[in-house]
Amino acid sequence: MRMKVSLMSEVDLISDLPCSIIENILGCLPLRDIVRTSILSREWRYKWITCPEIVFDFWFDQMFLGGHKLETLVHQILKLHRGPLLRFALQVPDLRSSSNIDQWIHRLPKNTLQDLTLHVSRGDNHKLPSDIYSFQNLRNLKLYNCSFNPPSGFKGFSKLENLDLQNVVLVPESFGKFFASCPLVERLRLVHCSNFDCLEIVGPKLNYLEFHGLFRSISFEKCPLLKDVKISFSSIDFKRGNRFSVDLVKSLSSLSALEELQLQAYALEDLVEYGAPNKLPVALRTLKTLHLSDMYFEKIQEIACAICFIRSSPNLQKLKITAFTSDVVDSVSEFLRSQKSSDTLAHLKTVTMQLFSGNESEMEFIKYLLSSATELEEMSIAPHSGSVFDEGESILNELKQFPRASPKAEIINSDKKQ
Repeated sequence: MRMKVSLMSEVDLISDLPCSIIENILGCLPLRDIVRTSILSREWRYKWITCPEIVFDFWFDQMFLGGHKLETLVHQILKLHRGPLLRFALQVPDLRSSSNIDQWIHRLPKNTLQDLTLHVSRGDNHKLPSDIYSFQNLRNLKLYNCSFNPPSGFKGFSKLENLDLQNVVLVPESFGKFFASCPLVERLRLVHCSNFDCLEIVGPKLNYLEFHGLFRSISFEKCPLLKDVKISFSSIDFKRGNRFSVDLVKSLSSLSALEELQLQAYALEDLVEYGAPNKLPVALRTLKTLHLSDMYFEKIQEIACAICFIRSSPNLQKLKITAFTSDVVDSVSEFLRSQKSSDTLAHLKTVTMQLFSGNESEMEFIKYLLSSATELEEMSIAPHSGSVFDEGESILNELKQFPRASPKAEIINSDKKQ
């Protein structure tokens, strides 16, 4: 028995595992810990060099770099790496655009890389080298503060599933063509990129779109699976007019799978010229969840267009309003009191009001919803801490006195919801 125990104590069970299992274990560790395994023993000195993921991130910077230079470490790690590399991420704080980045990208294996993240946070937008367009097995591409301009003969990333671009300089005239050549993309995120005259989206597999920036028009072609859309604009430079709002609604109504939509309320103000506050000529029949942000309750046009948009979504189940109200305007309250209940809210089950200050126009809006939503189950109020006293209890008590079309409707303070 003593001999058996002695023999077992001399066996290194972890080192004796198959290489594939060791690689999986290392793949679950941060890069700093993976490299540190080299000091465990002579057996472990070079096990890290076959790790399929190399991630230089905030934790690597804080816990591992110390007084070392990033450039030297990245160069040495890539030089020593062997075997297939599936993921490479370079997102340490204060990464500055430099020729070193191009050299590192050049060293990456073109035939195995599936996930690439490059986050440049200092200096000018980094102009990407031509090597990046040769990674034909890419499934995830995330770029921050770069210049992305595929060559004219580029045929796209045929396996790409997720494209995330932030503060990226694009060529608007050719971006639509590039995106159409990536037919498997399921998620597209464009944040503070170049302004578009017309943003053209062609995505047979696309199911999520997030856009923050500026465009004059947007078109969707072959997007049968697009379910979740988030669109926001710069409030400083955003220009309405020339049928912008109605064309936007028509484009959204063409999406046969659209269920979730987030939109800034002021982007709809022009709808007053095309039917608001009554129903629009087109309906968003598949829409189930709507979030209208930056809603100004002192503007009749904005309130009218919001009501119109809600009425034109006959199957709406969830409504979220993020308010932004500073003044009390009597005409807005009078307008809301003139609106009659409508059976177009027959499917609405939950309503969430954020940054609620409890002024008269907001209260009248709540009263309108309560009298119109026959199947409402929950009205959730999140008071604005800067303008509401007693944590919103007095407002909540007043709201509970309003007539409700639904006997199941419950009004709660979301800040106190357990």
